[in-house]
Order: sequence, then C-alpha cells, then structure tokens
Amino acid sequence: MKFNKKIIGLIAGAAVILFAGKFVYDEFINDDYTHSLMYISVEGNDKEKEQIDAINKTLKDNSCKSEEIHFNMLKVDDKNNMVIKESEYNKLAKESGLKEVNVKENETIIIPRYDGIKNTKYLKEQKSIKEFKINDKTLKVSGVGEEKIFVTGLFDNQLIVSDKVYDELCKNKDNKDVKVMAYDYKVKEDIKNAMTKFKPDSLFSNNNDSFYFISK
Repeated sequence: MKFNKKIIGLIAGAAVILFAGKFVYDEFINDDYTHSLMYISVEGNDKEKEQIDAINKTLKDNSCKSEEIHFNMLKVDDKNNMVIKESEYNKLAKESGLKEVNVKENETIIIPRYDGIKNTKYLKEQKSIKEFKINDKTLKVSGVGEEKIFVTGLFDNQLIVSDKVYDELCKNKDNKDVKVMAYDYKVKEDIKNAMTKFKPDSLFSNNNDSFYFISK
C-alpha cells in the first residue's frame, strides 16, 4: 500500500501533537512533586533525629545515591504560614536552579503553592495581592516566585522576607523553626516500597503537624 506525501505529512503531524501533548502533561500538569522525597520537621518534634536516621539508613541499605538540599524556614502565627529569609532562599535557588531574589525590609515575595500552565488563575490571583501581614508586620508584596519549592498545595502561604525581618520574627516565641531536607534520587521499585513502609509506621505517624514526610 502506497502512501502519498499528504498522508505521510498528516501521520507525522499527529505523532508530533501526541508527543507534545505527553510532554505538556508530564512537565506541567503531572509535576506535583519537587523532589523524590521531602522531610520537614517543625521545632518541638521529638522524633526528628530518629526519623532522619531512619531515612538515611533506608537510603544506604538500598544502595540509593541521593543529592540532598537542606534549608530552614519559620512557621509563623497560629496559621500554616511559612517564611524563609532572603539569604536562605537564594542559597536554595542556586542549588535548585531558581532565580535569586532581592527583598527590601518592608517587602515580601510570595512563593507559589501551585505552578504550571493549569494554575494560571491561581498565579494571577497571587500577583494581585498588594500586601501581607506577618505577626504585627504589614509587608508590601513585590512579586511572586517563579516556581513552588514544596509539593503542590502544601501549607497556607510561603513567603520570602529580608534577613532583618526574619531575625525579628525569630524573637517571637510562638514562631517555630522548620528544618527542610529534600532528597533526589532515581525512583526504583525497591526504594519506593521501602519509603512507602514509613508512612503507616509509628515512627512516622503524624502528630499535630510536627513533621511532614512526602515521597513519590
């Protein structure tokens, strides 16, 4: 059976559209995770050391080589709001390939909880926010970050503030230090199953949002 050039062109075009569609889905819609595994521990979590040791031991026992990124944030007020200081965010940005920022003392930058083409409405709403109140400080919103740093939708708000404002917020005893550890590795069935076993384990059964264990 012979195919003329027109039919061949149509078949080739359809293949490109299917491939492009899959790329868009994989890259923009199905990308809810930022890392293979993320462990977040809030100040006061008495299981922190034991949990970190368990994660590292599991990676070692499964001969899983991982790249790690560590950074600190601050959980503020009685809401689920997270704050990171400028210098810490810029260190994270260098390690993650994000754009570095500059934040004035009276400003803040919103880190999006959602990104990608399916969340244009959300991002537009974030860009319309003019100011944000953190504890007793009202800060002008100077922009919205380019990408999320946590799994899609985690926490109520995530904000970048100047180092000076961050240090002042640290003096408030109601605000809590947060340790974030992100691991990137090739997800294979054995390590995936090993990490999944942590979730129902008593060591990782959540207690008053004192920690978060998120894996693909």
